[in-house]
Amino acid sequence: MTAFSTLSRKGQTVIPAEIRRLLGAEPGDHIVFEVVDGEVRLRVAKRKSLRSLLGSLPGTGPEDISVVRKAAYASKAREKYLNGDASAGE
Repeated sequence: MTAFSTLSRKGQTVIPAEIRRLLGAEPGDHIVFEVVDGEVRLRVAKRKSLRSLLGSLPGTGPEDISVVRKAAYASKAREKYLNGDASAGE
């Protein structure tokens, strides 16, 4: 298949709809340009949402969010106290 597009003064172009459909490209996707032997190849790099990555990293075990939150607050308070921030207790 062959399709044509015009390059704008800003270096922008539009990927023709038929090519987008063939590639499965959707708004927000990244397009990868590869130059191989003097020719340019396009490929779509799908963006992954944070939700789709949920659970992809191994956990250290079940944790109670309130325990994690309290530890974070305590750490921040210690940091403020050690840095001499007078408002650490507020």
